Amino acid sequence: MTELPVLVKPEPGKKLWVYLSATEQAVSFVLVKEEGTDQKPVYYVSHALRGAELKYNEVEKIARALVMTARKLRPYFLSHPIVVLTNSPLGRIMTHAEVSGRMIEWTIELREYDIEYKPRVAIKAQALTNFLIEMIRPPREEEVWRFFVDGASNLSGCGVGVVLIAPSGEKIKLALRIDSRVTNNEAEYEAVLVGLQAAREVDASRVIIYSDSQLVAQQIKGTYEAKNEKMLKYLGLITARAASLTDWSIEQIPREENEEADTLAKLATSMSDISTREVLYFTRLVLSVDEKMTFVQENSWKTPLIDYMVHGKLPEDWDLALKIKKQAPKFVILNDVLYRRSYQGPLLNCLSENEVEYVLREIHEGCCGEHLGGTALARKSI
Repeated sequence: MTELPVLVKPEPGKKLWVYLSATEQAVSFVLVKEEGTDQKPVYYVSHALRGAELKYNEVEKIARALVMTARKLRPYFLSHPIVVLTNSPLGRIMTHAEVSGRMIEWTIELREYDIEYKPRVAIKAQALTNFLIEMIRPPREEEVWRFFVDGASNLSGCGVGVVLIAPSGEKIKLALRIDSRVTNNEAEYEAVLVGLQAAREVDASRVIIYSDSQLVAQQIKGTYEAKNEKMLKYLGLITARAASLTDWSIEQIPREENEEADTLAKLATSMSDISTREVLYFTRLVLSVDEKMTFVQENSWKTPLIDYMVHGKLPEDWDLALKIKKQAPKFVILNDVLYRRSYQGPLLNCLSENEVEYVLREIHEGCCGEHLGGTALARKSI
């Protein structure tokens, strides 16, 4: 550990050694090769335990680390004899015929490799695994993000202001101009929707939203009844967008405690130049609820999703309703079209069953068709 552990390339067919380490919160492993009396690392990884993994006993954690090593470094395990150096009774347990539970699954999985278990008689590369595991911080409880939101509608235009405050105290400021004429209450609802969308972007799971609009806050809480059709649509969208959060709430605060968000909303309405770099500014915001939002189409797999996202309606079947609530955050409606969000890519147009058949047929055998196989055809379609 007096020098930087530079990774080296193993020689084909030569033995490789595995060192494992485990604590209550994490496991780590190092794959090394020997050069004379020295050991050089080929690969090293650490992993923070989560959920049920935290309940494993020490031997199970060591076994879990070995299984992770084999899965991650499968090419090495298939082409090299592996020697596992550990002072735990792992070798005796993994070769015992009467193991049960998850250990038997791991034992069967590891039997395809040439693995030998030996006691560790010297520290050597074990020092690196111990160092890696010391660097892992135990996962903290999910912390609360605070969002201050406000909407404005005046002669200059309509806008939304949002101030995100991270658990660490850092601020992110958003000013968005709404490219439509809306009332003050509608602008307030748009502000809440922007806040919920921002929560997804920063990967926040626990959120408190602060708004100075008594009507909006109380309608979302359910204290006031929403009778206006557009307000009901907004409530449905908010319910759908908040489904991905672990916990969230909205609180009404006095206007003087919401000055920053109010200033950003008024700034967005005027489209003025912004001199401060603290504000992340968007020039336009597509209105979430439009009077023309009518979905006249045949019943398909999209229908329950659209009903929930637009009208807040859920099926009577509890399992189906729960499934739709979980799926809804992955979708978005733009210009009356349902799209699925993709990872670091464009929005994906959602097709009904008859549209799918047409698209697949055109790609497969149309004028530019390539008569692709199933997997290639699926990729081409996306």
